[in-house]
Amino acid sequence: MVPPIDVALYERNGEPLTAQCIPLAFEMVGGISSGTHVLDVACGPGGLSVAAAGLGARVVATDFAAPMVERAGQRLAPFPGCSATVMDAQALDFDDDTFDVAFSMFGVINLPDWRAGLRELTRVTRVGGRGCISSWEDPRTVAAVAVLVDAMAEVFPDREPIPVPEGVMLAAKPDVLQECMTVAGFRDVTVAPVQIVWDGPAVSQFLDELDETFGFMPPYLALTAEERELLTPALLAAAQRRAGTDGRLRIDATAHLAAGTV
Repeated sequence: MVPPIDVALYERNGEPLTAQCIPLAFEMVGGISSGTHVLDVACGPGGLSVAAAGLGARVVATDFAAPMVERAGQRLAPFPGCSATVMDAQALDFDDDTFDVAFSMFGVINLPDWRAGLRELTRVTRVGGRGCISSWEDPRTVAAVAVLVDAMAEVFPDREPIPVPEGVMLAAKPDVLQECMTVAGFRDVTVAPVQIVWDGPAVSQFLDELDETFGFMPPYLALTAEERELLTPALLAAAQRRAGTDGRLRIDATAHLAAGTV
């Protein structure tokens, strides 16, 4: 079952997490300044694109999902020379040596042919330019996903709670992430960790918002109404285990950023 793309839901719940990587990503490529030609692959609703545009960069944002591109385009509209377009990251429709910097935050590693996506990032980046991608150390430990994984393992132990693409699993290992970037054509690749913090709602609010919180996750969407009812007590227990003294959820996860030179 492929969930519908809820751009507003991702922008509200997902972007505050991935955005925590942006400052280090910019630092690892040597900074973003006025006139820097930036490519943002798998841009989502445009968080990194807008951050780069705000520093004066000329940004091209791409994503395979038209609703994401539409939202990114709306947010980039105030910035001259910036645009968003639908594109397959495995076969980018750009000439060689086009961009100064190419990013893909938690994007390219999800592709069916993620190695091709990495090669494309290299191809479209000019000689001497930089590329940067990111991955989760373990995507099953991130924010509310961690609560769902715990609850699913308790109630439905025979089901895989969160399917993880091959590229995501491999890129979770810093040495493999570095090697894959190097094989794709980047040199002097460095990998750095980032601690990502999810300051979630109070447990009671969390339970009231389950459908919104997990509304983009296929394993949850695939549950029947009866199965969701069975899962709710386990979700409550898993959330309570992760709540602080103030009753609010707080979950830390680790991401890895890899950057190299073409």
